[in-house]
Amino acid sequence: MVRDFQSIIGNEIKVQTQDRFGAQPDYVVACVGGGSNAIGAFTAFLNDAEVKLVGVEPAGHGLDTQQHSATLTLGKPSQIHGMACYVLEDEQGAPLPVHSIASGLDYPGVGPQHSFLKDLGRVEYSTATDQECLDAFMTLSRVEGIVPALESSHAVAWAIREAPKLAKEIKIVVNLSGRGDKDADYVAEKLNLN
Repeated sequence: MVRDFQSIIGNEIKVQTQDRFGAQPDYVVACVGGGSNAIGAFTAFLNDAEVKLVGVEPAGHGLDTQQHSATLTLGKPSQIHGMACYVLEDEQGAPLPVHSIASGLDYPGVGPQHSFLKDLGRVEYSTATDQECLDAFMTLSRVEGIVPALESSHAVAWAIREAPKLAKEIKIVVNLSGRGDKDADYVAEKLNLN
């Protein structure tokens, strides 16, 4: 149901990139916690193999710490809240405590469709650390005047990190799923900007 409601995002991306560029995007990138905004952005492109789909999870303080929410990257197939999906859990099957600078992404599970797409290899799942996220938040705010939510800043961080490795004509769409005004005070505090 959430996928269907959020699919308007992907449908709009498809129409607008065709209108603007005369082609589909090469990449569609979105943050993933539970995954609702990402699945909305991705659904229109699932059958378009030439469009690469990238979900960006929170690496928090690093994947080598316990302070992350990288469920698809480091989790394992299990169940949580009545659904079969990848889960960050301990040896007894209890969900692990998770961390993300973005409160909307700190979840020890992920939507089952993302788990399926990972297993199929249709979507690439990557990560961004809290610091990369803060840097992306500030960069997009300063350069474009767009203040992204900390959740979406994970996808922005991926684009900032990966775009220089790609050819200039590559078209990357980054899904901004929320406004950052809710995060501005927190970011200012974290970066000692007060």
